[in-house]
Amino acid sequence: MRLSVLASTAAALLLSTSSPTGAAPQQQQPEPVITPANIVVLVDESSSISSQDVDRERDAAALIALGEFAPSSTIAVVGFGSDNGGQSPVDVVCPPSTVATAQDRQRLSDCTRGLKSRKAGEGEGTDHAAALQQALSYLEGDKSGPKLIFLLTDGKLDVSDSPRYGPDNVGDQRNRTASELIGTLLQQANREKTQIWPLGFGNVDQAQLDRFAKGSFQGQCGVKSPTPAATVVSSSADVAQALIKAFQAARCAGASDIQRTPVSSGGTAEAKVTIPVIATDGSILVTKHDSRIAVSYVDPEGKTVPKSGTQGDSTFQVSGENGTVEGLRIVNPLPGEWTVKITSAPGVPPLDVSTVVMYQGAVRSSMTVNPPAPQAGQEVTVALSLHTRSRSITDPSALKDLSFTADVRGEGFTTLIPLNDDAQNGDSRDQDGVYSGKIVIPGGAKGAVKFTGTVAGIGISSDTRIVDAALVTGPRPLVATTTFGNTDWNVAPGDTVRGTVTVTNNSGRARKARIVVADAAPGTVASIPGEQTVLDVPPSGTSTFDFDLAFADDTVKGANAVTLRVVDDENPDDVIYEWRLTATVEEPPPLTQIAIGITIAAVVTTALVLFLHRRRRRDVRGLVVHLYDGHRSRGDLAAPEQPSSVFRFHLGEAAAGVPHLAHSAGGEDSYELSRVGGRLQLRTPFGDTQSLHLGERVDVSPSLSIEVEDEHSPVGFSEEHHQDPFTAAEPQQRPSDNHLL
Repeated sequence: MRLSVLASTAAALLLSTSSPTGAAPQQQQPEPVITPANIVVLVDESSSISSQDVDRERDAAALIALGEFAPSSTIAVVGFGSDNGGQSPVDVVCPPSTVATAQDRQRLSDCTRGLKSRKAGEGEGTDHAAALQQALSYLEGDKSGPKLIFLLTDGKLDVSDSPRYGPDNVGDQRNRTASELIGTLLQQANREKTQIWPLGFGNVDQAQLDRFAKGSFQGQCGVKSPTPAATVVSSSADVAQALIKAFQAARCAGASDIQRTPVSSGGTAEAKVTIPVIATDGSILVTKHDSRIAVSYVDPEGKTVPKSGTQGDSTFQVSGENGTVEGLRIVNPLPGEWTVKITSAPGVPPLDVSTVVMYQGAVRSSMTVNPPAPQAGQEVTVALSLHTRSRSITDPSALKDLSFTADVRGEGFTTLIPLNDDAQNGDSRDQDGVYSGKIVIPGGAKGAVKFTGTVAGIGISSDTRIVDAALVTGPRPLVATTTFGNTDWNVAPGDTVRGTVTVTNNSGRARKARIVVADAAPGTVASIPGEQTVLDVPPSGTSTFDFDLAFADDTVKGANAVTLRVVDDENPDDVIYEWRLTATVEEPPPLTQIAIGITIAAVVTTALVLFLHRRRRRDVRGLVVHLYDGHRSRGDLAAPEQPSSVFRFHLGEAAAGVPHLAHSAGGEDSYELSRVGGRLQLRTPFGDTQSLHLGERVDVSPSLSIEVEDEHSPVGFSEEHHQDPFTAAEPQQRPSDNHLL
């Protein structure tokens, strides 16, 4: 019976206890959720506001009320003017309310209609101080998530007719008193960690708006996101777009540009909007301007979705159908292009209907540390990646605006770890969604160290991972490394990726290690054949084991991700080595496409046959370098299975005093092996170049030597009698990075 180690809850539970000598394995994590927010929208109602301006402000406030995607967020909408004697300077049109249900969102949509333009005698001034006081009263104390105030105003501070700021207004005394109060309120906002994002239009005071923004709490939702800033637009027609941009920056939300679609009286129209792959929670918002306009929504698969309930893995809630702004909230939306169908009723005047998508991704990051149990002075590689509730995210375009950061802390030191996804400084594969970096533990470090990794940025709810590692002294009983020959990991469902694990035994007795598949991204179903998971390691030396990572027929299509761990079979909690890998699972193309592809390939091959013949004998695929310490084998390393004219490798140490071969991306410590004139040429890090034959033992240090084999050579192959006439006469030169066709 064939056994498999599955990437499942059982595998995660197997590793749920931290190791006393190594890094604590990550435990099974709850489903990622969106961080809630606490939002107050302040809307200017002063007499300078026209009825059209009020409509624009009302629509903008409704966009925020209907667009917020975290169910436990609270939103309040407050209008404000001034107190000219007996009036309240603020109108609480929408008290703080959660947005957990469609009914909650509908109430918020309805209550924004209470915003109005104040007339003479109703307190028609502009009391920013009273508005801020009201907002801060809702946000004081401990809250889950950010505290945000969005201030929409068309004018300057004007409380000249407000007796609450003094019985007389001598020399503009009342405005000065209100301005001083604003300074005190901004100090309170700082203490309460409350951000203020002002948005002005009309005859505004830019300096005053900047004061609100810069005087409030200067927090930011991610390294690449801005701190609070004031925005001034030319008219109320631009308020909605500007407010969405402010919301995006403050909330770490993703948002599309507003799509404006003209709709004739009684006519129909369509708007196209895109929901990205990283979005897990979002809203499609349609500003209709007239409640008689009807809207329906079609997903990327061409299916009209319900306005309430579920379809596939998505859940839908619509609100505001009877208002001027309608919002469809979607949990776990299908990524891709959505179609919004707009239908106007007879008698409705021609209108420009606006459509926008606001979203965020609930993400969970995965972090690996190698070696999991480091020593003081040892180099450590840290890798960080992320997934949503439904899939691993590896698309560079979806990750480009996010920040991947890490650091290591110990007694007396904190060191940042630069991470990259460019196959540099510890990153093994370019653009695979795994951000990696190297760091050296300080030589004087003692006890334990803490590794922290964070992913944040516009469009996601940030996540932080922490791994504690106890520092060890002396060589560990077992040390492991891994390599993968296939660097283009596009596999069909049910297909495999071939890997190699190299284990060094320093214990002096036979041991067993085990490969475990863990921390699979949602939808990823992967396994290793059971007979390949147990590694029988001899009492000493280095041993190499091949294995196949199979992606099941029912694994999610697209990006898949798992963590592979090598553990001590006697103590499965002791992680020896771990690494994160991703693969793209795709269905093979239809047979007709294959036939067309074969025909095209045949034509191209015929046209390029001479060129390919010239290049083929320089391809280093199939070459295998064997390392020897005296007469003892210290493992081998195969050239990557991709066309190349140079095979780069370097000599390192798997553990103290244990030599080890590893692939190299180039650099001062790199050996370069190539085929020239039908023979092999080796260039050393010291600038020496020498020719060698297959099967010939060549010294590379006083105690180490290498021998090269060619797995692609037929039995009985002899280099001397199979020189390529196109390459035999070429001068020997340093190999380049040019890849072969």
